[in-house]
Amino acid sequence: MKNSTYAAIDIGSHNCRLTIFKRKNGFFKIIHNYSHSTNLIKNLSYNNEFTDENISKTLGCLINFSKKLKKFNVDIYRCIATEACRQVINSEFFVEKVRSKTGINVEVISTHEEAKLCLKSCEKYLKKIHNHGVIFDIGGGSTEFTFFDFNKKIFNSRSISYGVINLSEKKDLFNEKLINKQLFDHFLLFKNDLLELLKPNFVSIGSCSTVTTLCAIYKNLKFFDPQRIEGYEISKEELLNVIAFVNKKSKSELRRFPCVGSRYNLLLNGVIILKYILEIFPINKVIVTQLGLREGIFKDLVERYEKD
Repeated sequence: MKNSTYAAIDIGSHNCRLTIFKRKNGFFKIIHNYSHSTNLIKNLSYNNEFTDENISKTLGCLINFSKKLKKFNVDIYRCIATEACRQVINSEFFVEKVRSKTGINVEVISTHEEAKLCLKSCEKYLKKIHNHGVIFDIGGGSTEFTFFDFNKKIFNSRSISYGVINLSEKKDLFNEKLINKQLFDHFLLFKNDLLELLKPNFVSIGSCSTVTTLCAIYKNLKFFDPQRIEGYEISKEELLNVIAFVNKKSKSELRRFPCVGSRYNLLLNGVIILKYILEIFPINKVIVTQLGLREGIFKDLVERYEKD
């Protein structure tokens, strides 16, 4: 379907995101972009089901999205849900509620499918890292790894159910020492399982807000400017230095950083996870990107529907 208007919806653990794309002057452009915090995964570690409050907040956001799909005459869309819906016992109830209230069909995708979409979104950086390496995404309810070597035709993904939201909850349920040990052990297992893909001092791609926020702090940005973040290459040493800088700050000091604000606790949890990644994997530097699942969805839809 040439010249269609496409939409990608990502129901994340913390945010619901919508991006609408349309061809203009021979190129696809983003004509609408929106993100709203719904905190769907909040308290999930305690009872393993979405609360009525979080479902209601997410539904309100998706009702708004459905109106935007009509307003912009979207022809083709895909709406995906990831770790939060993979975990809960009332996932089917939530998906049906969304369909009945908004008309939007939600796909709960596997970690493997999520990794493929994330890789597709970052295609423009693959040549920079010689078509082999790791993409990592520290999300709200999980941390995803995509290991690849296109020269050897190898693709592998790993996921651990620890993210910037549920890390605090898991520490409340158990204890910090145990959770930190589990993080270390999981990442070390990933490394040992995939040694053939982990060449010394490789370049990784960091596709998550933890990395983009640390990059903004490192560059001392007065406001979050995506153009000054996207594609920036930051060394492992620089990342560890900015992590040490963040860890020395009080929570009130972190709140005053223009690129952090009220999300300071999410950043601190992300920093804990990222530090283990940097310590365990032989990463030399990280390419910083905001590109993620929505861009991957869009590219996948175009490949499917824009074929000659």
